[in-house]
Amino acid sequence: MTVNSIPIRQLLGRVAEGEVRIPAFQREFVWEPDRVQFLMDSIYKGYPIGTLLFWRTREKLQSDRDLGPYVLPEPKEQYPIDYVLDGQQRLTSIFAVFQTELKQAENPKVDWVDVYFDIHANADAQDSQFLALRPDEVDETRHFPLNVLFDVTAYGARVRKLNEEEAKLIDDLQNRFKEAQIPVETIETDDHSKIAIVFERVNRGGVPLDTYQLLAAWTWSGEFDLRNKFDDLAAELDDGGYGEIGNDPDLLLKCAAGVISNDSSAHAVVALKGSDVRDQFPKLTVGIKGAVEFLQKQCGVVSLKVLPYKSMLIPLVRFFATDNANGYHPDAKQQATLRAWFWISCFSRRYSNSVNTSLDADIKAAILLRDKKDSSLFDLVPPKIVPEFFLDNVFSLTAVNTKTFVLLLASKFPRSFLSGANIDLDAVLLSCNRTEFHHIYPKSYLADKLGIIKRDEQFRLANFAFLSQTDNRIIKNRPPSEYVSDIPGGGLDDILTRAMIPKDSFNASYEDFCRGRAELLAQEALALCKV
Repeated sequence: MTVNSIPIRQLLGRVAEGEVRIPAFQREFVWEPDRVQFLMDSIYKGYPIGTLLFWRTREKLQSDRDLGPYVLPEPKEQYPIDYVLDGQQRLTSIFAVFQTELKQAENPKVDWVDVYFDIHANADAQDSQFLALRPDEVDETRHFPLNVLFDVTAYGARVRKLNEEEAKLIDDLQNRFKEAQIPVETIETDDHSKIAIVFERVNRGGVPLDTYQLLAAWTWSGEFDLRNKFDDLAAELDDGGYGEIGNDPDLLLKCAAGVISNDSSAHAVVALKGSDVRDQFPKLTVGIKGAVEFLQKQCGVVSLKVLPYKSMLIPLVRFFATDNANGYHPDAKQQATLRAWFWISCFSRRYSNSVNTSLDADIKAAILLRDKKDSSLFDLVPPKIVPEFFLDNVFSLTAVNTKTFVLLLASKFPRSFLSGANIDLDAVLLSCNRTEFHHIYPKSYLADKLGIIKRDEQFRLANFAFLSQTDNRIIKNRPPSEYVSDIPGGGLDDILTRAMIPKDSFNASYEDFCRGRAELLAQEALALCKV
């Protein structure tokens, strides 16, 4: 390990030549313009700015990041590469302030603002004499651009516009930045695991990395980037309604820990070994795909949006994870056990509290069910499901109980009330759009005719069904006793059965209708919870 001090101009040259690069496991450039201007002020006044930490290797990584708004050129083969482990924000700021050789990317992720020296500012040990300004904010009579300090021609043209006192001040400014030395510590090694450890430890001192970033650094190699792998997996699952899993790295990491360590706790995630994650990533991928397929085909959970508890995915991933690229195919008894566990977990709200305890128990149960075909570790006692569940809970697509209710409705493959056509459940549940669910007793009818205006009475689950917007427009504000005549006569009984609506209940009072339907819904829910 060596420590050197490098002049700014030399550092700029090395970056522009592609010899200094940002590894893919680093964060994006996130500094605001005011932090950049204060960094320039610190260099100008000779204040310490900290040491840059480089990793020197002759190996070129498969992927790296842009340096702020700039795409770096490919390095020359005969040079070793220095990858930035610590100090990326400072290095990017220095380079972007002074460099004149590279052009910004066509669609840069960073909205860069140039930095200027305020000629008329009072010299002060505390206040900055530098400003980050947009073009329309620049006053050329007082704001001197730093990006010309190392460009002889541009510098001379600018200085000639100044009076003698101002020119003397700017010459001093240039000399200070020319003489400024940036301390750089360099580690030379080809051991990726050592670099990952160093990266993780140095970042603990600044803005802490979250678990995902830590593991991305820990698992990284030249051929393996955890974030890219998860992004690719999410893209594969996107057409099937589970692409959003890519936006939940915490869930993905817990799935990984469940597969590798049989433990999805935060401690288990952080303790994962990079080599294990890389080696078992194909197994994890198979497990996630198997779990998604089971949820879609066996439970009707066609998208992540309608899964009541995302954590329920973790034990399923552990069950389906296998080294066989073709996946694991459970027998009828295993499928029945997992289906019952799913519904019991939903209606008992098993994953609302003590989630880690439930996950630990269910991962162990999934392993035993998979390896021994023994379901004894699963808690398969059906919960007490009472009609009040459907009377006291109001319809809200973001609520766990509503998602469970929607899946219960979908389990009966409902038909449209008026046309009699089968509901396209995949399309409806993929979008999970409120417009596909409507009141059986219209809200306006309840308010105008029955005087029922409380939301918790109008929006109770027992008063909702799959009902297309087209059907809802036709129904308008009519009660079921009136629009029942529009329901195809030959299909009425089947439509009501699939909607879990008691026959002849449309002529009952609203309260009696809701009570009767809630009792039927509770019976159907309980049936799903049995193996």
